[in-house]
Amino acid sequence: MMNELHTHYYNGATTYNSGHFHNYSGETSASPDVVGHIHYMKGKTTSNEDHDHTYSTATGPAIYVQGGHYHYYNGETSMAYIPDPHTHFYTGYNSIYMG
Repeated sequence: MMNELHTHYYNGATTYNSGHFHNYSGETSASPDVVGHIHYMKGKTTSNEDHDHTYSTATGPAIYVQGGHYHYYNGETSMAYIPDPHTHFYTGYNSIYMG
C-alpha cells in the first residue's frame, strides 16, 4: 500500500582487505512507500582478526519490480588498525518489499 512505512532486510560480506573479510546483516530504517524514497542502514560487522568495523549508509532510490521494490546500497566501513590500518567496502541489494 502506498505511503505505508516499511523496512528491508540485508546481508552480505565486505571486500577482502588485509587478509580477511567481514559479514554484516540488519534491517533498514523505516520509510514510507513513495516514489524516490530511500532507507538508512547502520550496524557493526562480524569480528574477524580480533576486530570489527561499523558501517552507515543510505540506500539508493527504490527499484520497482512486479508488485514490489528493492534498493541498491554501497559504502565503506570505519577504519580499523588491527592487523594494520584498513577499511572494507560493501555493496548489494536488500530484500524485496511487496507492498
